[in-house]
Amino acid sequence: MAASRRTSPVQARSKAMVERILDGATRVLATSGYAQMSTNRVADEAEVSIGSLYRYFADKDEIIAELQARASDGIVDELTTAMTDAALLPAYEGTRHVVATLVDSLRARGPLISAMINEVPLGSHTNALPEVERGLAQFTRLYVIQRAPDMSRGELEARIYLAMGITLSSCLRIALEKPAELDAEHLIDLVAGVLSLGLTA
Repeated sequence: MAASRRTSPVQARSKAMVERILDGATRVLATSGYAQMSTNRVADEAEVSIGSLYRYFADKDEIIAELQARASDGIVDELTTAMTDAALLPAYEGTRHVVATLVDSLRARGPLISAMINEVPLGSHTNALPEVERGLAQFTRLYVIQRAPDMSRGELEARIYLAMGITLSSCLRIALEKPAELDAEHLIDLVAGVLSLGLTA
């Protein structure tokens, strides 16, 4: 796990510098991937000196860690809004809304998410975005309790455990790996149908 950032920006100019570095890192990831990413390449892409970069980040893994934290926070925020809306919808429609939101959130951060899963030495998708999985699990638990109040605790936890794997894996595949001949909206429909039936039937 990367250490904390060297210097936290306080002034507007420092914050703008960090944003330039992070934006540059995102572009390098998108064009070259994690393996070809270096602090020098990020500094060049961001049009800042290497000394300025090292003022805020010790190495490329600290940059990745900051990007990961921001991506996780952004996805959780978007999912929280979607889950609040979904609670007022019928089961299938609510589930589909959450699945579609997660797909859109992952797609919007595609280069970073792909690097985190496929290249960065963090492991599989199951621990690449732990805060996202925790948020989804909390929503799913409330969803099932509301719609199947007589379900036993053991059965509830078993279904949530499997639902997390299905949801994250399916949404990642739709967002980042979908073959051109398949329709994303139809895939989202299928995932929502499997989840809404499997969680409460």
